[in-house]
Amino acid sequence: MGKEIFENEQTHLTETYNKLLDIKKNLEEQIAALNEKAVDDKNDIRDNIRFDYADIETTMETLAEIEVWNRYIDTYNVESNSLGKRLETVNKLLESPYFAKIELLFEGESTPESYYIGRAAISENGYDQLVVDWRSPVAEVYYNQENGRTSYTVEDRTIPVDLKLRRQFEINKDKLISFFDTQIAIEDPMLLKSLSQVHSDKMQAITATIQKEQNTVIRYPDVPVLLVNGIAGSGKTSVLLQRIAYLFYQKRKTLRPEQVCLLTLNPVFRDYIDNVLPDLGETNPPTLTWHEFLKEAGVWFAENEYDGTDAGSIQKIIDTLPRLQPEAEDFYDITQKGKIVMTKNDVLAVVKKFSKFPMGVRLIQTVADELEEKAKNILRNKVLDNDDESENVAEFDHAGESRIENEFGGALSFIRRCNFINIKHVAQRILGSEYITAAEWLYTKMELTGKCDRNVRYVMIDEVQDYTMAQLQVFRKYFPNARFMLLGDEFQAIRKGTVTFSQIAEMAEADEKEFVELPLMTSYRSSPEITEMFASLLPQEKKMMVSSVKRSGEEIVIKSCDGDNAYYAELTDLIGEFEKKSGLTAVICRNGYSVEKIAGALGDKAPQVIAGSDSLPKNGAFLIELALAKGLEFDNVILADADAESYPADELGKHCLYTAMSRATQHLAILANGKMTENIEK
Repeated sequence: MGKEIFENEQTHLTETYNKLLDIKKNLEEQIAALNEKAVDDKNDIRDNIRFDYADIETTMETLAEIEVWNRYIDTYNVESNSLGKRLETVNKLLESPYFAKIELLFEGESTPESYYIGRAAISENGYDQLVVDWRSPVAEVYYNQENGRTSYTVEDRTIPVDLKLRRQFEINKDKLISFFDTQIAIEDPMLLKSLSQVHSDKMQAITATIQKEQNTVIRYPDVPVLLVNGIAGSGKTSVLLQRIAYLFYQKRKTLRPEQVCLLTLNPVFRDYIDNVLPDLGETNPPTLTWHEFLKEAGVWFAENEYDGTDAGSIQKIIDTLPRLQPEAEDFYDITQKGKIVMTKNDVLAVVKKFSKFPMGVRLIQTVADELEEKAKNILRNKVLDNDDESENVAEFDHAGESRIENEFGGALSFIRRCNFINIKHVAQRILGSEYITAAEWLYTKMELTGKCDRNVRYVMIDEVQDYTMAQLQVFRKYFPNARFMLLGDEFQAIRKGTVTFSQIAEMAEADEKEFVELPLMTSYRSSPEITEMFASLLPQEKKMMVSSVKRSGEEIVIKSCDGDNAYYAELTDLIGEFEKKSGLTAVICRNGYSVEKIAGALGDKAPQVIAGSDSLPKNGAFLIELALAKGLEFDNVILADADAESYPADELGKHCLYTAMSRATQHLAILANGKMTENIEK
């Protein structure tokens, strides 16, 4: 029976593959014909169009003719882009046409219908689908992983079905390697095989092995604030990227990549995930670190990636600013090429003219309009004073406004951008401090000028537990029209003073926004031995909920060394031993100082050091500090400085150790120079 099924599925795969080849050939012929016609039409334009601007009538005729040809060219571009995208889809499917099959029996029918599910949808004739997209409504039945009576929803209409078959495939081009009929995630052979594969320097899409709890997150209805609370290795980042792809599919006519903002902790992580969405046929949205976000928002100073701003200072800005009495030092002189147009006292005089308004957006916008008019009058007089006596005011009014814009645009732009406000001084007065953080500066500016990005519709924040409450308050105000998806693990918070998940819920409640928290409690990353080790650091009630689906691996190496000589010899041996194993070997250190110390001590034998802007190597070993390793995973991990000083027996020390250990998937070694951290139970 199994052989017969295999042969039948191979026959179907061959037929599908050949149809894909035919579609590819047809698309390439259409593109070639279109390009040839475009060249002919462009030559026709060059030979026949007359650029005649002799008088108004002929000029209008010339412009109309140019507009007609531009429309022809635009039509070619639209059609060419459409054909090109369809060809890209076909080429991706030719690598592996599909990964799953479901058989559904619809009500009133006697014969089940088969659906083959892949990374993208393709039809042979524009109607009959060879492959359905994994994000389509019918594909959800596959991810629910339960045979029998079920349903799926299309445009708010529930369609009841009986799932008769759920089959997974391993396929390479037109060759069927194997297939599995399964319905229970933990017994999923395809998942187990996927998890046992060697990890590379790039994250891979999990589309074929999305599990039920992950699918719940990916397809969850649109809500203002969605918090995904998952243990280490539960696939939070993969789920995040799959949800972005799902949103692009669901809102393909209205949602553009630039309307999604993905916030990440470091550039290493961004490079690690940059091929996942393109592999699914989608464009990566802007992905920013905190430091890069500040630059985008126009903050010209930012000391480092981390901002320790206290949430209380943000609240103080909100409460105090409306009551603040403006003074001259709250403003700057308005200048043009180094010459003063209006002094800060002139600005203050205008502000006081509208003293009925409190310090805030309404006041500043009203003042900006008044300042612009006053500045134009001053500049207009300067122009008239410099011109000869024959030019009168009427002549100036006819052409002079554009002249002012051209000659004095710097001063006018300065006013329009509300740059006449000394944001730092205002914030210093409110907070009673000379030192103002980037978050405090930006929040003050937003409160005064209304600066924000109303275009962004979704903000995705990975590793949210490592942001402060103040940073989240900044994001909330800067992206007023966005829905937020936050992913994290409170037990991976490796800095003091970061936000708690209860605070996130309280923030949403204060904004009267619907808040949903979804758990991910299964580890798909680490072996049971490693999972048990890092889960031992969790509270008892959380520890009992953690499970691993991977097969048993090797025992964890735990060793303390007496003295530098023994320690560095042992570390060198471990690196050499782990490099012989498959995959990448990460030597994780608690901080940058520890990385530099070990690299210096090992000298020529030291592995490559990964800095903030570096990509991961393709293979071998490397040294990396914990802050940069967050969110990543490696086949082999050596914790090189697991001593009591680096990982103290307090809450933060436990969080850091939990985070470091859970980067490992197959092999883990824990090494200390001197006394081992008390967090390790031997």
